[in-house]
Amino acid sequence: MPNALTFSPGVDLITEKVAVVMQDRPVVGMSAWLSDAVASATTAGRAVQLVTPRTSRITWPVRSTLFSTAFSRWVVTGDDGEYFDGLNGVRLKWNGDLFIARSPAVQGEQNADLHPDFVVQEPPFGQLQLTVRVRHKPVASVVLGRVAERLFTAASGSGPAGWSTSEPVTQQWSTEALTEYCRGRAPQPTWLVLAGAPEPGVGPSVGTLETRRTRSGLDETVTLAVAQPGPELPDVQRIGAWVDEIADHFELVSAMAVGSYGAADGTYEPRFLGMACPIGVAAGNEAVRASSLEKVLKVEGISRALAIGPAHTPAVWYPIGDGRSPRDWQTYANLMKKLIPGAERGRT
Repeated sequence: MPNALTFSPGVDLITEKVAVVMQDRPVVGMSAWLSDAVASATTAGRAVQLVTPRTSRITWPVRSTLFSTAFSRWVVTGDDGEYFDGLNGVRLKWNGDLFIARSPAVQGEQNADLHPDFVVQEPPFGQLQLTVRVRHKPVASVVLGRVAERLFTAASGSGPAGWSTSEPVTQQWSTEALTEYCRGRAPQPTWLVLAGAPEPGVGPSVGTLETRRTRSGLDETVTLAVAQPGPELPDVQRIGAWVDEIADHFELVSAMAVGSYGAADGTYEPRFLGMACPIGVAAGNEAVRASSLEKVLKVEGISRALAIGPAHTPAVWYPIGDGRSPRDWQTYANLMKKLIPGAERGRT
């Protein structure tokens, strides 16, 4: 159980809407203190606003977890003492309750709402982001972490080196120990950090693993971010083969691959990195059963969709783009309308 918000050691300021966490360190990871702050704030109905200097970077677990609510922000202090959003560069101000966007720019003043520290002209490194969800039968023999092993090995060149409840990762990799920890928390959900192997020739990688009981079984969701040696990203068909291999061995619920940009070590700086763009999406057999394979293969803008996984319970891989074109989000939207009629989906 998290601490009460007023006793959470990572929280520096509490208002009616947010909990403010101030961190002055080169790399801000999902530390035990920050994890407790997020859990405590969520329980108390507050968002978390993380405040750092311009020189700080954040890790994938922080970026993919912390900024999921309406008022959550990465608040960066610029060299001029002003504040800006580390994810989109918008100038911010403190209104007495939380950090919000500054007033709109003066008409004719180009990019006045973007802080100059955010617009840095340096070539970033490519980063592949993967999210894969599988479903297990809730039986005692289930072993967690094997999806992560396949994803890390395929995408980075080596399996995961360790796991932990926070950063830095402290436990040596063991699917048995990881499974036992999650089993001990059941039926409560579990969220863990996974770290790639720090070896020569292995792409810097970090991920998360989340387990959650559902009516249909036990869902295991693995996310992974792998820094590339340059701006290039893996080919969509190559990624599709990785997802196909997982669908062959597990009950695939969904998968998504996104192309993004970051630092060479896989962290994120508070500067312009372009928009993350879709590469491909997989829909599990549940989506196929709700319609028919013939129908779900036909999506506007996607000409190479193909069945993957077992022939008797096929999933579908939809190659969308190269991870660089914002226009591919429209193709993604068309796909979501096809798979989930009437549903509105946000971008990740």
